[in-house]
Amino acid sequence: MYTSSSRHQNGITLIEALIAFLILALGMLAIARLQTHLRLNAEIARQRSEAVRLAQQDIEALRAFAVLAATSGGPSFDAIASTARTVDAASGYATNTAYLVTRQIDTVGALRAKNLRVTVDWTDRAGNPQQIALASVIAGIAPTHSGALGLARSAAPANPPFGRAAQIPLVAKDLGDGRSAFKPVGSGTVALVFDNANGLLTGRCTAVAPTTPTSGLSAANLGSCDANVGHLLSGVVRFSSASPPDAAQGNDAPPAFSIAMAMNGSYPVAPICSVEPVTTAGDDRFVAWHCAVYPAAGGLWSGRVNLVPSGWTIGTSAADHRVCRYTSDLDSSGAIDANIEHPTSYADVDASLANQNFLVVGGNLACPAGRATQVTGNNGDVYVDLSTAQHQP
Repeated sequence: MYTSSSRHQNGITLIEALIAFLILALGMLAIARLQTHLRLNAEIARQRSEAVRLAQQDIEALRAFAVLAATSGGPSFDAIASTARTVDAASGYATNTAYLVTRQIDTVGALRAKNLRVTVDWTDRAGNPQQIALASVIAGIAPTHSGALGLARSAAPANPPFGRAAQIPLVAKDLGDGRSAFKPVGSGTVALVFDNANGLLTGRCTAVAPTTPTSGLSAANLGSCDANVGHLLSGVVRFSSASPPDAAQGNDAPPAFSIAMAMNGSYPVAPICSVEPVTTAGDDRFVAWHCAVYPAAGGLWSGRVNLVPSGWTIGTSAADHRVCRYTSDLDSSGAIDANIEHPTSYADVDASLANQNFLVVGGNLACPAGRATQVTGNNGDVYVDLSTAQHQP
């Protein structure tokens, strides 16, 4: 029995060795295939990086206007068009394939901009197609203008309206001799004259025909003008009988009043103010006010604007009225301390100030608190801060 059992077990060790060799061979084959896949994926990653670089290069070249046809005024934005080009392996790139760089351009409606989509296609070592795509928007503004953001701020804007100082009212008539004129009261006989370069008020003219509108002014019909140099202070006054008052809805018919300036110190010429009730085509009612303020020898003035009622009173009872001023902390300093923010009193003013607006409410009512409000105008909806603060009494 013992001899027979030993004879039946002959050859088992050889079979086990063959099976182990087979498993080892399969493992080595798997490792070899893994190495191949790793090498292929690494190469695709390099090719994809190169494709992204080519797409970014194409986008930045267009954004910089570097490849556009030049005109007498510089590179032409209109020269941007859809194109396709091939970048092969012999072009100095490390990857061993050719790239097809396709640029698709679409105009953005009526805007001065174009949608850009750059697609890069190539074939990897295994013969599989690969692709990446980048999208952007190209503005029709020469890149050289972006340098304006790094320029130091000056008193005059880089591109002033109508080619004259921003302090000049937009409706003022350009006289064609470096000056502009404006009638603060349309049917009045006074016109204010401004220097187009610096926006200073350079003259106040009287004896202007009351039938001559601002748009009809000329150097010949200005009448008698002084030569006093000053600043224009202007704004509007609105009235609201609502309770509580709404700073966005001051549209009541305005009663009679005048504007008076209380100046700090002595000045060579007293301020001259005017008011004019206005009703727009949309039945919006307010009073426009303007003051010609003449600074001291140093070119500065300080003072306060006051409403002077006629036939009504300013006070704190229900029968009175309270004067609020539209104001906002524009520089986020935590206080209304800049002249442009419409403070209680102005200090050391060195330029014209516009939009110094007031709201008159019931005397026993508080001035409405500030809030961001949507206002609809000719140019669409905008959000404004309609904060107010008590001004009188």
